[in-house]
Amino acid sequence: MYFSPRKHILSNVILSVTVIRFIGFTVSGIVRTVIRRGGVEPDMADDIIWRVQFVVAVLTLIASACVFVVQIRRINKYISVVPADDRLEMAALQEEYFGKDNSALNAEIIRKLLETWFVIFVGVQLMYEVFSEVYRHFALNLYRAVARSGGEYDYTSLYNLSHSFKYQGMLIALLLGVIMTAIFLDDKTLKLVAILAASIYLLSSTGLEMVTLSVLGQDIGIVWSSVIFHLIDTLGMIGLALYLRKRYHGV
Repeated sequence: MYFSPRKHILSNVILSVTVIRFIGFTVSGIVRTVIRRGGVEPDMADDIIWRVQFVVAVLTLIASACVFVVQIRRINKYISVVPADDRLEMAALQEEYFGKDNSALNAEIIRKLLETWFVIFVGVQLMYEVFSEVYRHFALNLYRAVARSGGEYDYTSLYNLSHSFKYQGMLIALLLGVIMTAIFLDDKTLKLVAILAASIYLLSSTGLEMVTLSVLGQDIGIVWSSVIFHLIDTLGMIGLALYLRKRYHGV
């Protein structure tokens, strides 16, 4: 059985969760800017900033999980209305009625894709937050060890190289979600975009050095792997949602 071709459940959920995640990222950035005390050590050494960011991350995860749970329950309720033995006949009738305007995917596949993206946006994101704490301790210990030897340039280079490891798990999960969606839709464009995004991230992680900018009297280090990841995580996911909404009926 199919949803109405005018419904865009998967794309709406991806868009909603991405907006929630972007709001959380923006709030964390504002908090980091306001609370920043300066000094020699990096911001990650400030426990207050880190605790506030952790609280924001937890609230973001809870809000994202609520969006998925509500939509998955609605789909299950919608599917349960039609007895299992009648669903194939219902699908055939819908295909005949809607014709070319029929939903690109049936309700069961959309539910499976929602569950896949739920694992990515909530499960993998939770792991990301945990490993961010592990990476924080690693980076701080590395900074203090290198600072004692007076090798600030060495620390900057090592920090830039190691920073990509912080994001690679979440990035791989996002790209796998895109590819899984592309497989169900048989969409070559999405597959190529995922490969291109992975290639750009690899280039930023291995071929670009960290850049330091002075903003309002404060030095801000730009790690390109971080910039590329957040672009994929926000603009990339928004683009995916809008692409699905525009090209595929009922997805």
